[in-house]
Amino acid sequence: MKRDENFEFLDDEKIAEKIIDFKDQDITFVRFFIPSIHCSSCIMILENLSNIHKNILESTVDFSNKTVGITFNHSVLKLSHLAIILKKIGYKPSINFELIEKKNHQKIFDRKLIGKLAISFFCFGNIMLLAIPEYVGSHEDIWFLENRNFFRYLMLILSLPVVLFSFTDHIKYAILGLKKHILNMDIPISIGILVLFSWSCYEVFFDLGSGYFDSLSGFSFFLLISKIFQIHTHSKIFSFEKSYKSFYPISISRIQKNNKEENILLSYLKKGDHIIIRNEEIIPVDSILIRGAALLDNSFLTGESYLISKKIGERIYAGSKQKGEAIYLKVIKNVDQSYLSLLWNNKKFRKNKKLFHLNSITNQFSQYFTPIVLIIAIITGIYWYFINVSKVFQTVFSVLIITCPCAIVLSTPFILGNFIRIFSKKGFYIKDIYTMERIANISTLIFDKTGTITDQNKEKISFVGPHLKYKEKKIISSLLRNSIHPLSKRIFSELSIKEFYPIKNFREIIGHGMEGFINKVPVKIGSSKYIGVTINNCKGTSVVISINKKFIGYFLFRNYYRKGIEKIFQNLKKKYKIIILSGDNNELEKKYLESILPKNSKILFNQSPEKKLDYVRKIQKNGEKVMMIGDGINDSSALNQSEVGVSISENPSSFFPNCDAFIQSHYLNKIFLFLKISRISIKLVIVNFMISLFYNFIGIIFAITGLLKPFIAAILMPLSSLSVIIFSLLSTWMVSRRFLS
Repeated sequence: MKRDENFEFLDDEKIAEKIIDFKDQDITFVRFFIPSIHCSSCIMILENLSNIHKNILESTVDFSNKTVGITFNHSVLKLSHLAIILKKIGYKPSINFELIEKKNHQKIFDRKLIGKLAISFFCFGNIMLLAIPEYVGSHEDIWFLENRNFFRYLMLILSLPVVLFSFTDHIKYAILGLKKHILNMDIPISIGILVLFSWSCYEVFFDLGSGYFDSLSGFSFFLLISKIFQIHTHSKIFSFEKSYKSFYPISISRIQKNNKEENILLSYLKKGDHIIIRNEEIIPVDSILIRGAALLDNSFLTGESYLISKKIGERIYAGSKQKGEAIYLKVIKNVDQSYLSLLWNNKKFRKNKKLFHLNSITNQFSQYFTPIVLIIAIITGIYWYFINVSKVFQTVFSVLIITCPCAIVLSTPFILGNFIRIFSKKGFYIKDIYTMERIANISTLIFDKTGTITDQNKEKISFVGPHLKYKEKKIISSLLRNSIHPLSKRIFSELSIKEFYPIKNFREIIGHGMEGFINKVPVKIGSSKYIGVTINNCKGTSVVISINKKFIGYFLFRNYYRKGIEKIFQNLKKKYKIIILSGDNNELEKKYLESILPKNSKILFNQSPEKKLDYVRKIQKNGEKVMMIGDGINDSSALNQSEVGVSISENPSSFFPNCDAFIQSHYLNKIFLFLKISRISIKLVIVNFMISLFYNFIGIIFAITGLLKPFIAAILMPLSSLSVIIFSLLSTWMVSRRFLS
């Protein structure tokens, strides 16, 4: 299919369906591949598209994959017009046949970038050959003197495509940055290229010399190499375009041919499979509803909190959350992993997450670095104007080149991104580098009890009350199977019922219980307070059963604490305040926890989800930086409010985008090491900053004194980036080998 520059083909429903991730009522969510995304100012501009057009509701950039996800009102704004808007502001979407058919964003480099590199190499090589005679003293040769203008004008002609590529690339983003009041590094680079080319042309036209075309072409060539190197390493270290088997411990309940359920990794799900989605679970793939009453919350996708019902046979998009009874779906598309990754990184779930000192240092650095460089360059130029005017442009351009902050920009993503990858191999899955920064600044750790510091797979379950009949077990199981709460799943597994009754008016109140009508009989399961009964002398966690408004008994859980939990607390007590928040109200459990926790720890029982949220807010107002570790269900609000919310799970079957990280339960005993390495990682980033700043300081001294030629500066610039990368890789490898091997 030939690309249409007006993007009118996007208004074709069949084509639009291939690239749209979500569409319902007036809201559409689509992702475009934007090859020209290359810096923080690009992210700033693209994430503020709602300021450009009122019908663009939200936009989120995935820098490592060079995509922008846009939510917009399709009843007013056409998809083709949206693409045109992006094109007009300098971020033209790349849409081709492969994209339409396979939706493949995995290209690391676009053809234009490779083409520019090839042309730059050709021009650079030939300009250097033409410049060599003057370097070796051929001005004493009469023939060369007579033909010198031929060589000089040929160098000028060869430099034109190089200047055209470099200047247009950088001036575009410099202007876009200035429009958003951002002083990015494209500004001094653009000034340097323009000034050096203008001065070189002046020297050639007036026969004053051969100019600096060799330095100009060399700078352009090495800058392109540096850019390609950055893109490649970002995709290797900081990409989440990976299999969920490697990064996210997510599973799904698939229905087998014999109607039995099996838990499989999400990455194994394929088109045509039948799956079951329970209350509060997020639908991971585009599907068709084949059984049950779908009541969907699309707030993850649209930002709107209203519920939408679907009928049998209707399409349901990935990212919708089921609210109500369990539903059965037929998968119509293979798992789009990058979409769920984007959902997890959606900025809706990063609210209240303040970036701490490292990020503020980075922001301050980017704000002040460019004006400082420009001031140094101007002062250098003024100084040499009065000393030796012929060296003005050499020294000014050398300053602009040597201070290019590529190395400093690479420090944070390389070190933190590499640790994220290392942690994922050890069962700790962190969302992004900003989460790593927040983890390093944590002062208080809050643990949920049930399912977090207790091992539910080893808990003993007993029923207290009259012997349950098969019909009663079937009623209880029919209600429990709709919930993803860990206690519900444990009881459901214990009862081992394979046949179920249909349910009407299912409702679950997170942290309290659930209810519904089975054969016109009201059934309630949950806490004693929710059911409205009092249980005396209960020595464990209880789940109470009420059928037809009659209390029939309760399931009693005898807690089994995770192996080594006391050692975990002892390791953490030196650096962190430890708090236990639990919905339980059992004095025996409280006394046991007091015996294994450090003396300054707090234990708060009988905490509802609302109380947990209020407590987190309270201690944050007192200046505490909170990491909360919970099961991701009852604790979802408190997890989202915390600086870092960590969801722990044995074998998770749901997706919690309001968490900042996942940890597999059997790796909880390494949490102290993960936190320690996170603190070390910040120190390594600062060391990298110091190395880069030291390099820039030395380079500026040589540039100001006129001892550094622009060509040499252009070579040293990518070498500085290489030194930062080598330090990052070696330091992260040594730290991880010492603590996690």
